[in-house]
Amino acid sequence: MDPKNTSINSSGSNKHPGRKNGSYRGEYYNSEPFPNPQSGENDEIDLKYLFSVLLRYKYWALGIITLTTAVAMIYAYTLPPVYESTGTVLIQEERNSYSWAGSADLNSILSNSFGVGAGSRIVNEIQVMQSRKVAEEIAKTLIDNPIMENGEVLPILWYNYPDDSTRASLDAVTRRIQNRMQIERTDQETDIISITYSSPSPFEVARLVNTTIETYSDVSAKQKRSAASAALEFLAEEREKAQEELRESEEALRDYMSRTNLVQIDGQTQAAIDRLAELESQRQQVQVERVSVNSSIDSYENQLEQIRPGLADQLAENISGQLERAQFRLAELRTERDLLIQRNPSLRQNPELEPQYASLIEEIETVRTQIRDITSNVLDADDTDVYIGFLDDEDGGVTQRIIELRRNLIELRIQQSQLDAQQDVLDERITEENAFLDDLPDNMIDLARLRRDTQVNEELFSAISEQFTQTQLWEQTQYGSGRTIDAGQVPDFPAGPNRLLISLIGFMIGGVVSVGFVVGKESFNQSVDGSEKLRKTGHPVLATIPDMNPYIKKRFNGKDRVEVEGRQVSTSWSILIDSVSPLSESYRRLHNNIIYADPDKEFKTIIVTSPKMSEGKTTVSSNLAVALAESGKKVVVVDTDLRRPALHGLMGESREPGLVELFYDDEDLSSVIKPTAAPGVHAITTGRKINNPAAVIQSAKMRSLLEELKKKYDHVVLDTAPYGVITDAAALMKNADGVVLTTRFKGTKMNELFHTIENLNRIHANIIGYVITGYQHSKSADYYYTDYTYDSYQAYEEYHEKV
Repeated sequence: MDPKNTSINSSGSNKHPGRKNGSYRGEYYNSEPFPNPQSGENDEIDLKYLFSVLLRYKYWALGIITLTTAVAMIYAYTLPPVYESTGTVLIQEERNSYSWAGSADLNSILSNSFGVGAGSRIVNEIQVMQSRKVAEEIAKTLIDNPIMENGEVLPILWYNYPDDSTRASLDAVTRRIQNRMQIERTDQETDIISITYSSPSPFEVARLVNTTIETYSDVSAKQKRSAASAALEFLAEEREKAQEELRESEEALRDYMSRTNLVQIDGQTQAAIDRLAELESQRQQVQVERVSVNSSIDSYENQLEQIRPGLADQLAENISGQLERAQFRLAELRTERDLLIQRNPSLRQNPELEPQYASLIEEIETVRTQIRDITSNVLDADDTDVYIGFLDDEDGGVTQRIIELRRNLIELRIQQSQLDAQQDVLDERITEENAFLDDLPDNMIDLARLRRDTQVNEELFSAISEQFTQTQLWEQTQYGSGRTIDAGQVPDFPAGPNRLLISLIGFMIGGVVSVGFVVGKESFNQSVDGSEKLRKTGHPVLATIPDMNPYIKKRFNGKDRVEVEGRQVSTSWSILIDSVSPLSESYRRLHNNIIYADPDKEFKTIIVTSPKMSEGKTTVSSNLAVALAESGKKVVVVDTDLRRPALHGLMGESREPGLVELFYDDEDLSSVIKPTAAPGVHAITTGRKINNPAAVIQSAKMRSLLEELKKKYDHVVLDTAPYGVITDAAALMKNADGVVLTTRFKGTKMNELFHTIENLNRIHANIIGYVITGYQHSKSADYYYTDYTYDSYQAYEEYHEKV
């Protein structure tokens, strides 16, 4: 008995649970219901078992892996080559690249309102480059000049390259360019972006890269010049207005002086006029800037309203009263500072000469710091959800646009609030200066006011004219944002397809598919393909009988029968015709496992049955009988399979007379017992065919016959019909000393075996164990899984080779 089949009882001792009266029957001989290995009682993953399954189906797995790898390689080598070309562009990222000698505030307004001088941001430029507008311009250029360096038409222009050379539409080419264009920033620390294209033509990729760089540069330059043109148009209108007002004021001054002969005013009045002129000039400039800011605010608000009504009003509430008060105070201080400088221009170089001026500068810086803090809080406030909470996360483009509009609009509203505060302060000071002039004589007042108007209009016209000239110069010097670093080159070798990677993917897919196939095949494998499955049912494997076909072919040249003692016996009766062979030794092992497994039990009546037909039970019965007889015992073999008898043919005996003649024709027992070619072995065959075999097997005469045979012989071996199919021998099995179940390697199904065992347990039959016939160790599940099974045939051959 296999020591691995002993177990530990609940008390922790090593005593076998099946031991009775000091004898070991063990789990091999118990009558408890057999466990079902598929019941899921042990859910642990047996890695050794999985590995053994993979090894058992290794040829299937290798075949699937080879097939998928070969298909992947064939596919990879049928793909056309793909070429890639890359060009790099430098974009100088600046906050504002436009400046002039005029008003810094107006400079900022023109930049925010019209984009004049606005610096290029890398992210924005990438979006511009990937835009449909740029792609469409590229497509137009390619369509206008479709021939490559090698004289062929660009593949991107084909309707279906290389099958259909019909020209694709402009929209189709534009979409293809957008899909094939790969743009990324080469490094977060640099302002360089790379442009990459892939195509089946090496000439096309270089052409696409270079055309993209050129087109982007042209589009970028046009955008900048377009912004400058809008600013120039605005400045031209304002300059024309200022020029007309200056002409009118000069004519009015000349007419008045001609009529009154008044050409001079006193110094105090002139100082008041100068201050008033300065204030009026500042107010005019503020008004111009307010027009620009208000125009920009209206534009941004309209864009926000198109996205969501009411969004601009919510944003306007972000400008707090605290900011307005601070800006009003800053406007007062700046106006007072400008008037001090007007009275004493030397303060610009020597501010320490006037303590009041130094105090004003210090207070201005304090208020400006306060405004910057408030502005920073407004711009950086994390209240984006208030404005974009209604958008889905997937709508990232709209969300980014709202954030940009929001920042621009807040900055403009802050500037608007500051301009409003400046105008309020200027209006107050102008009112004060006008009150002083109102106390002068009428003719003096009129002359002062005419001089004031002329001086204010002259300064305003001069400032706007200078700004107009500077903007014209800026417009004429604008080029694209990008500067080419590396142009696209015609590649010498294709960049793809990566045939090695595709083959590797095919190999990996094959591995996954093969594992899935093997696991699935094993899950549906219900055949007896090893001893381990049978051991899990709770009964031992008494013997594994090797596949006799190779042995018969080698030993008897493939013959089915040989002559022994004047009889033509089957070559499957191996223990008789070749007692020194691995087959014979396996039957002797079966004999030993039955006789010596339980010293306290004498197995006189042994029944050999099977779940279904053709599983070798007759062969096992005849060979077991010889093995029993070799120990000096008298053995009789009775063929009780009246439907499909085979014992007489195997032993070379006549079928009649037999059991049927004994029961129906009153034959003597001695006449139906036939001596066989095996010494010490007698046989009782079935006799002639009858219509009701069960009546014979289940009769009282049969039971009496067995009792009589047990008295005359040491062992009675009954070859019955397969109990999984025919239940004629149920009464015999119930009273037999032991039942041997014969299974065929990869022929018997586990569900058939379970069904047979269940029926045997119901009649309380004593199942001794199993015999596996036709066993091939190298093809069994035991070959890779168990450590205690081996190829007895090979071991036997190796043993005799060394004798």
